Amino acid sequence: MQQLYTTPEAAKLTNIPESTIRSWLRRYPEVFQFDIHVVSDEHGVKLWTEAGIELLNSRRATKTATDDDAENDSESDATDLLETLLEEDAQRLANEYWRLLPGRTLQRIKQMRLNPTPEQRQIVQLSVRAALNAGTEHLLLPTYQPRFLEGADEAD
Repeated sequence: MQQLYTTPEAAKLTNIPESTIRSWLRRYPEVFQFDIHVVSDEHGVKLWTEAGIELLNSRRATKTATDDDAENDSESDATDLLETLLEEDAQRLANEYWRLLPGRTLQRIKQMRLNPTPEQRQIVQLSVRAALNAGTEHLLLPTYQPRFLEGADEAD
């Protein structure tokens, strides 16, 4: 079971005033997602998850000392926070994409070989033909043609 923290506990862990945390939660509901960053217990008390604590810490890191007051929050703060979150998530997604790409590519190649769609069959046929042509192209170059072929053209 994951560790959950009350708002006062989250404030102590992050060094962010409780009032600021509550203000952020109220002002930026699109940032603090329920069941990911915050959950409610059976009495409606909001509890912070580990992901929520990390999010609060990242928000605190983007703020200057004068911005920590809940009264000084602004729309630009939300933009900065969202940008930070988007950058972190984009990096995680990119890493995961490149980690999974080779295996997924091999799966698709096997699938195309074993059970191709008509379009895939055509792609494979064209690719094989192009590879064979590339490998035998040197046989067709004039410098490599046998002498008896050149003489045959002159006899016509």
